[in-house]
Amino acid sequence: MKMKVMKLITFPICILLFFGCGQSPSGKTENSQEDSILIRVAAYNVQYSKRGTSKEIGEALSEYDLDIVCFSEAPGGDWTKETAKVLGMDHVIVGLYSTAGHVDKYKTIASRTPLYGYEEILMGDTLHTATKALTRIGDKEIAVYSAHFPKGWRDQAHIDETTGKITDFIDQLKKMPAEEVTLVMGDFNFIPTNNDHISMYHDMFMDIGLDVSWKDLQIDVTKRNSSRASDPEEEGKGHVIDHIMYNPTKVRAMDGDIIEMEKPLSDHKPVWALLELE
Repeated sequence: MKMKVMKLITFPICILLFFGCGQSPSGKTENSQEDSILIRVAAYNVQYSKRGTSKEIGEALSEYDLDIVCFSEAPGGDWTKETAKVLGMDHVIVGLYSTAGHVDKYKTIASRTPLYGYEEILMGDTLHTATKALTRIGDKEIAVYSAHFPKGWRDQAHIDETTGKITDFIDQLKKMPAEEVTLVMGDFNFIPTNNDHISMYHDMFMDIGLDVSWKDLQIDVTKRNSSRASDPEEEGKGHVIDHIMYNPTKVRAMDGDIIEMEKPLSDHKPVWALLELE
């Protein structure tokens, strides 16, 4: 089930966006490969800005020259607008529903390019949703989903509830047009399937053709953390649960990583990627 509610914020600042072969929306040439579009994206669970202000978080991300950022556990109101301003972004969407009914845990999107077609994708109910918007870069229309998925852990009933909600989201993705370029970014609350661990939730996404950027980047995340940001990296426990996910036949990660901070600004770390759209 989908519920469409418009809550779109844009700012009346005109910027010139230069789109060309091998160029990002910011106009920076990354390579000269014909018919490719490069964009820089990130996902960050900001823990309702408990440890860092909007300005601090924006400044920490600004060196990556990002084109789109998906925040989870973001405060409501103008928080994303203020962070986007630091990032040089003029287009913001704040989701309607706070995750799990908690205070100030919204899914939001900030972008250099205009956002439109806002939808709140319900996972069975309003407690867990994905905030979706469309943007156009060059000749590509991109569907951006800012997500914060539940984690089943308390007991079998809780696991079954989580499985049902993720299944519902997957079923809705199956209905999207085949030509759609889909980016799902955020706190997935599961580690990817690897040689020592099978994640049924990751496998569900792979079954519909979506996968995590870590594979393209050949980054072994089994000894890294993206949550538990205060843990020393050398004590990594393979707890990478924040992902950038896409269809590898349409999108390829050229660069990216987990962003390490000397002073963590959340209990999660940001993750970023330079994506090539075919």
